[in-house]
Formats: sequence, C-alpha cells, structure tokens
Amino acid sequence: MPRELAGVVLCGGRSRRMGRAKALLPWRSVTLIEHVVSVLAEVTDDIVIVTSADSHLPEFSADVAPRVVRDREPHLGPLAGIREALEIITKPLAYVTSTDAPFLTPEFVRAMASHGKCAAPEVDGFVQSLSAVYETRLADAANRLLREERRRPLFLLQAGDFVAIREDDLVDRRSLENLNTPESYLTAVAADHAERGATPAPVVVELYGLARQRAGVDHLEAGYGLLGEVLRAAGHACPNLGLVREGRSDLPAEFLVSIGGRDFVRDPGVPIGPGEHVVVMDAAAGG
Repeated sequence: MPRELAGVVLCGGRSRRMGRAKALLPWRSVTLIEHVVSVLAEVTDDIVIVTSADSHLPEFSADVAPRVVRDREPHLGPLAGIREALEIITKPLAYVTSTDAPFLTPEFVRAMASHGKCAAPEVDGFVQSLSAVYETRLADAANRLLREERRRPLFLLQAGDFVAIREDDLVDRRSLENLNTPESYLTAVAADHAERGATPAPVVVELYGLARQRAGVDHLEAGYGLLGEVLRAAGHACPNLGLVREGRSDLPAEFLVSIGGRDFVRDPGVPIGPGEHVVVMDAAAGG
C-alpha cells in the first residue's frame, strides 16, 4: 500500500503560541520539518510540503527532495493546504501531517494507509484530521467545501466516508503528539534526549559590537531553554555583558537578538533548542 501513498506536510500555520516557526525548531540535530520529512521518506518517494508564501524552509538533501507548494489562498486554514496537495498528487492516497509531529513513526503511517481509503484516528471523541489519510480524488470536494466556507478537514474526511481508528487500535499513540507551546517543545526535547541517552548540544550565543566588547569574547555557551533563560545563563557567566537586569525579564534595549542571524526576537519566552545559534548585536547596528 505505501507505493500508492504520498506524504503531505502542512507548515503554513502562524505558530502564535510557540512564538516562532515550528518547522525550524531543532529536533535530533535537524529542523523539525526535516525530521518529519525523513520519516515520511521511509514510506513514500512522493512528499509535498504546503506552506505560506513568506515561509522560510531549510535546504533538503537531494535523496529526499520534497515538492514545495505555496498556499495560493492564505489564512483559510489547513483544509486549503490539503486541497493544494491533493490537486498535484497522482497517487490515490496521501497521509497528511502537521509539521509539529516529532514522534511520528513510519509504522504509524503504514498502518493508517493500510485501510486503502480515508482514515483518521479518533481519540477521546475527537477525530485527528491532521494525522490522517485522504484520498486524492477528493480535491474537488475540498474546493467545494472551501467555497461553502466549511473549512474543517473533518468535513473532507466525511466526504470520503472515512474509517475512524479507535485509540486502542492505533499502532503508536505517541505519533499523534503535537507541540503547541514553548513548554511542550522543551519538555519533548528533554524526554527525547533522556530516552535516547543523548547529550543535548549547547546553545551558542554569538556576540557582536558592544556585546563582544563588554564580554571580551566572541561567543558564550548555554543550555537550551526559553530565550530569557539562555541569555540569563550567558549573562551570569559574563556579568560585564549586561544581559541580566535585576527583576527584569525583558531584553535590554541596547541589544538586538536574532535566532541564527535571521529572525529578530524580543520575546524572552521564545524557545531555543539544542545547537541553535543566538546572535546578540547592537540595536543601532541592526537598524
């Protein structure tokens, strides 16, 4: 059955609660979306990523090479993303997942596809429509539902007379776990490293301009955590830096902070994963 199956990763959401793009969060030495794509690649050679026009994606290895589709109707929710994928996939079935599925396994995907038709887990009375198999013949039905403003993916599953898989019959319940908040991400990272007996890579805090001048070094290291925690750890290791202010959790105004030199952030509650680089520079230098 997997030969008749494509994989779809939806990553066009705004990740408001996470505070940053979930797709780029570190997971097992790669980004979360790279990890999910690698899991799907064990099951199918046809993987489609649906994302927004302004989303940044990492470079994928040539042996995986997913197709990337930009959502032509943004802000219509996951059903619009599913529609985008179903319209270009030629295989009869597509397993659809969100990008924040760190514990997804190939065995789970194969089991879901084994029904040969639309299928979705049902847990505690809720259908998990973003961990489900859709029939690609339903692309027209998805368009109709969008026109009718019936935007729940469940409606599309119902149009395909889907099989509801009870929790007791699931191959792997953990494949359904999602990461919706900084705390859930950091908890999952800690659990994953403990289970694998792995040591998390340190966060590298790169210093430029005034920050480097004050510290006398070009970088510091800290453990993963919330951005405020990472910067406090770096600040305590180098008090001259001025990143830690008594009784304050916000970032000093004289500095700009970015993740990987790309996304500027000021929220101390944003999660920073193992191995990430946090760049601290003069606010004036960053414009």
